[in-house]
Amino acid sequence: MKKLFFIAAVALSMSLVACSGGNKENSASDSSKSTQSVEEIKDGNTFEAKSYTISYPKDWKETFSTDDVLNVKSADEAMTFSINYDAEGPTADQLKDKADFAKRVNTDLYKEVDEPKVIAENFITLRRVTNEGEVELSFTKVLDGTKCIMGAMKSPADKEVEAEKILMSIINSVKLK
Repeated sequence: MKKLFFIAAVALSMSLVACSGGNKENSASDSSKSTQSVEEIKDGNTFEAKSYTISYPKDWKETFSTDDVLNVKSADEAMTFSINYDAEGPTADQLKDKADFAKRVNTDLYKEVDEPKVIAENFITLRRVTNEGEVELSFTKVLDGTKCIMGAMKSPADKEVEAEKILMSIINSVKLK
């Protein structure tokens, strides 16, 4: 039940990102802010979704999956990662406005909601802190036209830096079929 609630919460939040109109203005203005070096996942687990493939750390365990949805948990169970695919998501031009909309919608639901962070022209994240103090880093990445992946990485505050690095590695492993 908790898993389904988490999936529904992430899907609702990111669906809100995908529901409003947008334009390209300022879509790449923050793209130079991301200077992280991302390590490739080597010898990890591979999930073959209907529409994409993805790799995640070898010691992480799958907790739920369907054709295009995957939820996994770290070996110590401190971090969770969820991803789903949407063939009718936003375009890269709409990402920034949609993330700004998600920020406004989430402000009352979370203890803290940061400004959306543009990682690349087609990839944006939104950092939120739950009322319990856990950090959720939601993401949307446009793969081709309106085909996109979206989801979230959740971790305790003291593992946030590690969780963000793992998130970026996982996202970089995604390949559209």
